Amino acid sequence: MDQLRRLEQEVEALKASVAQLQQEIQALRQEQALRAHPVEEALGQRGLPVFFHGDQSQIIFPPDFSSLQKERFYRLMRRYSFRLFLRELIQAPEGSDWRALNRYCSLKTVRSYMKELSHMNIVELLPDFGYRLRSSPIPSFGPTLEWYVCEIFRREFLAPALFNIRLRQTRFGGDYDVISIVAGYLVYVEVKSSPPRGVESPAVIAFLNRIRDLQPHMAIFLVDTELRMKDKMVPLFEEAFEREHRNPEEWKAKRLVNEIFQIRHAIYLINSRKGIYSNLRHCFRDFLSGERKIS
Repeated sequence: MDQLRRLEQEVEALKASVAQLQQEIQALRQEQALRAHPVEEALGQRGLPVFFHGDQSQIIFPPDFSSLQKERFYRLMRRYSFRLFLRELIQAPEGSDWRALNRYCSLKTVRSYMKELSHMNIVELLPDFGYRLRSSPIPSFGPTLEWYVCEIFRREFLAPALFNIRLRQTRFGGDYDVISIVAGYLVYVEVKSSPPRGVESPAVIAFLNRIRDLQPHMAIFLVDTELRMKDKMVPLFEEAFEREHRNPEEWKAKRLVNEIFQIRHAIYLINSRKGIYSNLRHCFRDFLSGERKIS
């Protein structure tokens, strides 16, 4: 009887310990739920609360994508030819012959990409080379590209980042493509999926206005192209600064390296030649060692 009583007491003690652990776990979960994302905290401290972020309804992959599938898709997104191929696929989400999607890459590459997308349930392959994009109609490649740039910050720079962000209490419209914190500095990236010919003066002015609202330490205007930035993008920015500043010479875009340009070591114009990650890295190195003046 004494042994049975001891066992019962031990069981009761274990039950009490389990109940206490459950309460502590619940408290930790509640605390975690109340804890804001580091980028949200930084924006809130600027008086710019986040309305929403990270909407994936306009991204090409499905919401139930596994971590392994996202990893594989991310690696494919590193290839400029794959990003060009996705643009074409989004513009023609179904067709009778996927071999016609070879505007920007070889037929062999198209076959490889379609096979990969089929395995990830992004594309359904039909008889006689037919195909159909499984996701609902997507207006553009832009949201998928924003996701990718955000992932570069998270995976390569180990920096907290958000994409597709809508802020409250802004003067010029609160839509931001990617915002991150790198080495303690707030970084804003405007992502353009169209080539330079599709970017006009209003887009540059909107970017500069968003900078005025956000007041980041560093801002990047990224055009996902391998074409030259000097021909059109740099003149667009110089024209905008000539209209806005009494001393436009101080706001001249200066070549950093290749097709990367810096303005006062705080605003950067970049394309994707040599790789988006590599170009971002050049910007960060210059920013962290430069004489930074964003306004």
